[in-house]
Amino acid sequence: MNNVIDRSIRGLSFDVKLHKQPMMFIALVLFGLYLLNIVTGDPARPRTVYYLSEMGMFPLVIIVTLLMYQREIGGGGMEIIATYPISLRVMVVRKWVIAILISVLFSLGWMTAYLLKYGEIITTHFLWSGATPIKGKPIGVVPLLLQTLPAYLLFASLTVTGIIVFRKIYGGLILGFSVWVLDTISGGSVFNSWTLYTAYLGKEDSFPANRIVLLIASILLLMFSVWLVGKRERWIAVEEE
Repeated sequence: MNNVIDRSIRGLSFDVKLHKQPMMFIALVLFGLYLLNIVTGDPARPRTVYYLSEMGMFPLVIIVTLLMYQREIGGGGMEIIATYPISLRVMVVRKWVIAILISVLFSLGWMTAYLLKYGEIITTHFLWSGATPIKGKPIGVVPLLLQTLPAYLLFASLTVTGIIVFRKIYGGLILGFSVWVLDTISGGSVFNSWTLYTAYLGKEDSFPANRIVLLIASILLLMFSVWLVGKRERWIAVEEE
């Protein structure tokens, strides 16, 4: 039991050492541009919130998730790690959770800057009860985070699935960004009621149903990735291919 806990602690400390990863620089630059966009805005005309909470944060979630695997997958270390007496499945779940936590911190960061600049965040507030959305009124940090979080979870799961299936970083990059680009440029018409954007939900669409489906999809994708990564022969064989 002590060995399991010790390995988990070592794995966690290894996962959070992200400052030396090149992709971390990209994430920080992107986030810095978001902050710059906020602080240079006109107080009389606040920046559109969904550009930050959804359109801006979605690619950041993908990049952060890719970052979690850059050392193992990008560095070609998985065939070695797969021979160690550690749980690859626990590793995937742990990295997924850390990616979500980092994404939440980024989200809280831009919201804090937005509040300091404009004094309040005004955007459409979707209610989990299914009632008519509240428009043009201030929304709190927590409600705004909760209404976008299911989409963050799905993008993280999509990215992890792409990485595990293709055993390459670009697998997660392609899968994650393909869904984001497709949903963005189509204005939600491709996925219709199941769009990842709350801003693209129509009057006939149910916000609670949309978010619940996203949550279920993210959990199923994560479960599939956890199952697949446990097949150690897939990773050990990489060295022989």
